[in-house]
Amino acid sequence: MSDSEYRGGSTTGGRWGCGFAILFGLPVGIFLTLVAAMGDCMPGVQCHKGILLDVILPTAALAAVIGFGSRWIINAAIRRRRDDR
Repeated sequence: MSDSEYRGGSTTGGRWGCGFAILFGLPVGIFLTLVAAMGDCMPGVQCHKGILLDVILPTAALAAVIGFGSRWIINAAIRRRRDDR
């Protein structure tokens, strides 16, 4: 296999998807951390349950949806454009 045949590495959509996931995930994670830290506790109610359910899981879910979604859309658009030629 010659060098011109091998196309290793990530796809264009994968690179853009990671960028979008970071671009949206980081501010959302910071915002959720601030909201979780500033929340008031009521008497008799468990407060500040933990950072996992309040911050990490929603941020990871949002970043995954945005990252994989944009990856899929960009790769589909590139494939469609190549097929039209």
